[in-house]
Amino acid sequence: MSSAAAEEKIETAPASSGGSGGGSSKLPLILTAVNTLVTLAMVAILFVSFQHEKKKPQLSDINPNAQAAAAGAQGEGAKDGKDAQKKSTADYGKMVTLEQFTVNLSTPGSVAPKFVRVNISLEVPTDDAEQEITSKMPQVRNVIIDLFNSKRPADLATAEGREYLKEEIKNAINGFMVSGKVNGVYFTNFALSG
Repeated sequence: MSSAAAEEKIETAPASSGGSGGGSSKLPLILTAVNTLVTLAMVAILFVSFQHEKKKPQLSDINPNAQAAAAGAQGEGAKDGKDAQKKSTADYGKMVTLEQFTVNLSTPGSVAPKFVRVNISLEVPTDDAEQEITSKMPQVRNVIIDLFNSKRPADLATAEGREYLKEEIKNAINGFMVSGKVNGVYFTNFALSG
């Protein structure tokens, strides 16, 4: 029996070595399949990312005149680009920047004075209105100072209070303007003393 067991071991040994040889021939096939899957996954990721990039808003989506302005900058249709730029600036008007204001606020019953330091820009529709604002600068500054002097610190502590003051400034200046009206009042810097 021992010789029969030995013969079985000999017969099984070549069979097992043949099986492992077959497994090693499958390894390149498996690696090729994995490599192909990884490559396909990378292509899919790149495709999706390029599609996502196409869906991002472009400048032309936001501003329809951007293509005309870009064409004008490149020399193609330069006249159309300049016309588009003129039209967009005319829509917004001119900005007149005033010198900085440091103004005392109304503090009835308080010993400590409170003040505000503010930079203001005024939006006007035309060059004529801009020239009128410049020529009437003492009146403009006086109106603004008077309005700030009438406000308490609590009036200017909220966004609503500042918006109301902007409307008051606009209406007061428009009261003496002849060649145009102020379209907007903007605080470009605003500091309220504590």
